[in-house]
Formats: sequence, structure tokens, C-alpha cells
Amino acid sequence: MMAAMQNLIGQWLTSIKHYQLMCVLLSSPERLPHNPFILLLTGFAYFLIGLFLVDAERSYALVCAQITLELLMLGLITYVGLSLRKSMPRFLQTFSALLGTNVIITAVTIPAYRFSVANGSANESLLIYITIAILVWNLAVLSLIFKRSFDISTHLSAIISFSYFILYQITVFWFLS
Repeated sequence: MMAAMQNLIGQWLTSIKHYQLMCVLLSSPERLPHNPFILLLTGFAYFLIGLFLVDAERSYALVCAQITLELLMLGLITYVGLSLRKSMPRFLQTFSALLGTNVIITAVTIPAYRFSVANGSANESLLIYITIAILVWNLAVLSLIFKRSFDISTHLSAIISFSYFILYQITVFWFLS
């Protein structure tokens, strides 16, 4: 029992290392362990990090709804993309990569966002620059994961990532506003 738990934690730590490497475009989903419990641990970590997104304007229920919507949309894109490529055995690793990189990017952006907001309206342009940089970074990471998982061109993976972003923003605005 203890050895199995140590093995699971070891695989999760390896996954976190690869999530970080994917965030700087140096790894890919096929290097992740094929273990559904890794996905559950990473999802749990994402919802825990969601606690840091709670403020006067957003409740934890709203943050959880946005995370759930994001995961459903990414899961659907992954399912459709891998089904079309007849590569469904890659689903767990691809979805884990998408989830894990979002966890890392969210964990990194929360302090940056809090810092820029704490400095008041004098740094409003700083917040805009930080937001654009994070957006481009996130889209590049998603594009890399789609490219390597679906075996498609960079242009097509960028289109899929950007389309996902636009659809996600419209859906959040429509459902949660």
C-alpha cells in the first residue's frame, strides 16, 4: 500500500516537472505517465489553486464553474481531435498535459496579477501588458500540446488554440455573467 502511494506521488512529481517543461515549450504529453490518478491529483490541485482566485467579485463557486467549463471544453477538443486522428490511447496524457499546464500557468499568474492590482490604477497599463503576455504564453503552450498530440501543423494547432480561447471567453461571458 505504501509503495503504491510512493509510486503515485513519484509519478505525479514527474508529471509536474513535465508540466513545467511544457510551459516553457521543452516537453510534450507523450512523456507523461499514463495513470488516471495523476489526472485526479492535478485536477484537485487546480481546484485548490482556485481558492486563490476568490475575491470580492468572484466566489469560489464561480471559480469552480469556470474551471469546470474550461476542463469540459479542453476534454471535448482533446476527444474530438484524437478521435479524428484515431489516437484515443493518447487521451489521458493529452488531457493531463492540458490540465497540468493550466495549473502551472494559473499558479504563476496569480502573484503577477495580485502585484499589478495592488499597485493601483497607476499601473493599469502594466496589468494590460501582463495579461497579454500571459494570454500569448498560454495559447502557445496549448498550441504545442495540440500540435504534438494530434500530429498536426503548427498553424492548425494555433488556430485550434485561438478558437478555443474565443469560444471559452464567449461562453464564460454568456453563462457566468
